[in-house]
Amino acid sequence: MTAIAVGVAIAVGAGYWIAHLQNAGNPVPLISASQAQADSSPPAEGERKILYYRNPMGLPDTSPVPKKDSMGMDYIPVYADDKPDDSGAVVVSAARIQTLGVKTAEVELRAVDSAVRASGRIEIDERTQVVVAPRFEGWIERLHVNAVGDPVKKGQPLFTAYSPELQSTGEELRIAERLARASAGHDP
Repeated sequence: MTAIAVGVAIAVGAGYWIAHLQNAGNPVPLISASQAQADSSPPAEGERKILYYRNPMGLPDTSPVPKKDSMGMDYIPVYADDKPDDSGAVVVSAARIQTLGVKTAEVELRAVDSAVRASGRIEIDERTQVVVAPRFEGWIERLHVNAVGDPVKKGQPLFTAYSPELQSTGEELRIAERLARASAGHDP
């Protein structure tokens, strides 16, 4: 059980490390809506040229004139100086940040002092399981490993089996060995 816990801990650490390496080259900045507006600093409303109006529900239909969609919502104007947001930046309004209770802090390396509880499921790797199928008729007299998940070492007996067929074959082998030893002394 300890080996499984250590294995899970190593897997979680490796996953965190790999994710950290993948995101190190291109982190996604988290900026508030007020910062995004301050950075872009668009010209006044009257100076901006409207290219077209788009559907507020994200549908691909556009219109050269203002109108309402089927649900009565006004189409949204798209301006010539609007830049497409391909940076991958997540824009969150200040009101939403306050509602969510987001707290920001300086990044620092330190130990986590609170307990982390996570749910999970541990399963046996089926590729490491072995099926024992004897090729003789018989039955199991005694089971040495009697529960799924019990640890088994190499060479450890799993069960004691009895087979009349195997018993008679073993007896024939012992008789043949005795005869071979007896005839070895009487070489013709």
